[in-house]
Amino acid sequence: MKPAPFHIGIDLDNTLIDYDRVFGQVAVEIGLVPEGTALSSKVATKSYLTNSAQGEKVWMRLQGQVYGRFIKRAQLFAGAGNCLLRARSAGCTISIVSHKTKRGHFDKHKINLWDAARDWLEDHQFFDLDGYGLRPADVHFEETRDAKIDRIRSLGCQFFVDDLPEVLSHRDFPSGVTPIWFANSRPGPVSTPLVAHNSWQDIEATLFGSAH
Repeated sequence: MKPAPFHIGIDLDNTLIDYDRVFGQVAVEIGLVPEGTALSSKVATKSYLTNSAQGEKVWMRLQGQVYGRFIKRAQLFAGAGNCLLRARSAGCTISIVSHKTKRGHFDKHKINLWDAARDWLEDHQFFDLDGYGLRPADVHFEETRDAKIDRIRSLGCQFFVDDLPEVLSHRDFPSGVTPIWFANSRPGPVSTPLVAHNSWQDIEATLFGSAH
């Protein structure tokens, strides 16, 4: 393990921002699933919606709504704040790198998803000196996965936290960056060298040792 301080890169959606309760609620509200349908997580909602001929299109439409108009309903993942504060106290550099299109697919409101995400971060004290202490310039949005990988490399991150194994196992993922997979108890690839971290407490322990 590299001694602190070091440079930690972190994904945004479903890694820092917890949308699990939001997906099912919004799917009902905008009429994508029947009233009273109990969908308690992103995984359950995606599975429900994609089980049809137009499923992938409907799912993409829902994502655009959740990451845009309804993002304020989302929460910071439990334990993430403590980990960020510990990183700040250790003098670590933190960069957020998100693969996110600027506009949601099939969104008639044309919400700017990048601006919506920045507003969420501001609302959750990411840019406050008495909060997590990031600068707006520490947040990067990329339209493609390849561009995200390039950004991770160019920033010189030493660790990168992401919920998607396909990012961390990407053929071009920088060899000098230690991948940290935030599995959040979701099943991953059948065979992967990645170690599953099921909570932000697990991630904090990997980066800094047991929480104090």
